[in-house]
Amino acid sequence: MAITAIRTVIIYIFIIVAMRIMGKRQLGELQPVELVVTLLISDLAAVPMQESGMPLLNGLVPIVVLVAMELLLSALMMKSNGFFTLISGTPIVVVKDGKLDTKALKRLRLTVEDLMESLRQQNMFDIRDAAYIIAETNGKISVFPKPDKQPVTTGDIHKVPSDTGAPVIVVSDGKMVDWGLEMCGLTEEWVKAQLHKKNCPLKDVFLMTADKSKQYYLLRNKDTGASGGEKP
Repeated sequence: MAITAIRTVIIYIFIIVAMRIMGKRQLGELQPVELVVTLLISDLAAVPMQESGMPLLNGLVPIVVLVAMELLLSALMMKSNGFFTLISGTPIVVVKDGKLDTKALKRLRLTVEDLMESLRQQNMFDIRDAAYIIAETNGKISVFPKPDKQPVTTGDIHKVPSDTGAPVIVVSDGKMVDWGLEMCGLTEEWVKAQLHKKNCPLKDVFLMTADKSKQYYLLRNKDTGASGGEKP
């Protein structure tokens, strides 16, 4: 029993490393070749976990080979557009200039109901509002609305606000988040100075977010409320 548990932990860690090496795509964004590799790895990993008499190396070698093939194919697809098209295909236009292409639907083996479901997931309930609908190579549907159905932006009314960046986490559960500090161009010293003004030790911070304009949001561990800081 202990040997099975240890083998499972080793394989689990090995698969995590393999997935990290292959990249961080979400499952719905996988290209066909990536999806095949992911499915095969899951099947291969189950065998050495269940068969305690099987040498562990025999289960890990096929996974290494698949990861190596995936990296090789990815490199080839980046180098050659023709090879990428051969492996992943090309996007297919389902609606062009507001006109539905029924032949494209048949090629994709999509029903009108499937198409409408995809549109509703993007908050479009009337196909007449779409100027272009494109089926991407990863299976997702991209929608470009007609000009009169596009949302108004600040650029349209000539009132573009300054770019303050997106609020990101700079402190999480009492620990500095380096990538968050880098994203908003702040330093640990700046964070500590703001916490000092609020008389809040770093260890007492549950969450702190900030943006490039130095606006921040602070939530203490034991507080139900929050205190905010203004730009100096």
